[in-house]
Amino acid sequence: MIYKYCFRPLLFLKDAEETHEQTLAFLSRVDFLAPILEPFFSVSDSRLQVGIGPLHFPNPVGLAGGFDKNGKAIKIWPAFGFGFIEIGAVTALAQPGNPKPRLIRLPKDHALINRLGFNNEGAEAIGAHLGAMLGNGGRLKIPLGINIGRSKVVKTEDAAADYLFTFERLYSFGDFFTLNVSSPNTPNLRDLQEKNLLKDLLAAIQTKNQELAEKERSGRKPIFVKVDPDMEISQLDQVIDVLESRQVTGIIATNATAFLREKLTAGIDEPGGLSGKPLRERATSFIRHIYQATRGRLPIIGVGGIFTAEDAYEKIKAGATAVQILTGFVYEGPCAVKRINRGLLRLMERDGFKNISEVVGSEARN
Repeated sequence: MIYKYCFRPLLFLKDAEETHEQTLAFLSRVDFLAPILEPFFSVSDSRLQVGIGPLHFPNPVGLAGGFDKNGKAIKIWPAFGFGFIEIGAVTALAQPGNPKPRLIRLPKDHALINRLGFNNEGAEAIGAHLGAMLGNGGRLKIPLGINIGRSKVVKTEDAAADYLFTFERLYSFGDFFTLNVSSPNTPNLRDLQEKNLLKDLLAAIQTKNQELAEKERSGRKPIFVKVDPDMEISQLDQVIDVLESRQVTGIIATNATAFLREKLTAGIDEPGGLSGKPLRERATSFIRHIYQATRGRLPIIGVGGIFTAEDAYEKIKAGATAVQILTGFVYEGPCAVKRINRGLLRLMERDGFKNISEVVGSEARN
């Protein structure tokens, strides 16, 4: 409540992107406070633990890709109670992104519109940064995911090589990797969700994954694919078939939407990806369809419009094993994850579930 009524109004007085960057810079400088902050913001309860493939999450609430693009504050995120985090999107080439202003708050709708365009320091610089922060073989207390995007200047036919460069450069630092083929802010990026293009991209990634695993004498890194909420269900079914045939670990549903402007009270028609509450129902419908289509075989991380425990619970009941927040974290503040996890425990007790894994897909079983 203090954040909502005292700090957020002050933060929202300034440009959204400027405030965001200043906040990340501040958090990166005070990451030594993580052990002090953790007891105030974390919920530790074995009933919240979930697993996806070889990954173990102490709770099902993660930080979505796009919040900490360059991984500047990775050491402090566990202190805010997250069960896992995802940095990026990282591209092979450093790029400034689209012209400013490119991040717009919509407070009445509890939403954001962003057209950042994969602005990041590039795989080489981010790899060096992660190496300095994590050291030789170091790991965070929670799984670290790395979201990979296509460099803007790279053509679609050359995308696989571009993704492979970033994947190989950052391989030793990520506990899992997400192929971002769904941002609405990089021209033609969503073409990579086409069946044959996606097959070729995943074949290249999984081949390299096996090579690097053998080189490091470790298991293959879990691979996720993040999809957009604007495709037709028939195309989604094709994507699901490809993901299962290429043995990916899971799917992240969904990215921001280029549409749904009719849901906005402000009548804003700014270009870019819309995230937040207006996306909640659409993202949940995708999760529900994926879970039912695969009968739960393909693990889902649900994203889109999660602000409360009820929002997260809805997605988990629809079939998500875990969830990620971004816009909800901006609006709800540093206690968001704690409130969601506490609320999940309350909802589980109400409905007679012994652990959060029992909730996954329960809607389909009723």
